Amino acid sequence: MRRQSSRMMGGPGGRPWLACLFAAAITACLPQWANAQSATVQRTAKGASGKDIRIGVYINVLANCSSGPLPAIQMVVPPENGSATVKRAKVSLTNYKNCMALEVPAFIGIYRSKPDFAGSDHLTLVVSYPNGRTETQRITITVGTGQNHGREI
Repeated sequence: MRRQSSRMMGGPGGRPWLACLFAAAITACLPQWANAQSATVQRTAKGASGKDIRIGVYINVLANCSSGPLPAIQMVVPPENGSATVKRAKVSLTNYKNCMALEVPAFIGIYRSKPDFAGSDHLTLVVSYPNGRTETQRITITVGTGQNHGREI
């Protein structure tokens, strides 16, 4: 995680209101803004053995309903019993935030287990958004040999 200097946190020349003004240009100026820059989330997915299982959809929709730059995705802990990949796609959305209908580019995270594996597998991704927010995603995938009732592609 990147550390910001105390000079930036306190504002140029020690003026906290100026730092708030700069932050407001990027996002709302809230006391928890600095803490919201990094988060850890637990996610789950399930699917059939040897099949593609969607583990994440990553988009960036701006306030004007257009697409912004997509986040950077880094795998920091790979799965032990399969592989994870990222594919480019177009995602159609309706009633998302203040946007009634739109189609935006996206990254889709895909997991595929070894052909005869059944059980739980785990991986960890770090997703870095263009606004500076970083999210660590710890994903648990439950793989079964039968019919999938989860997010199989």
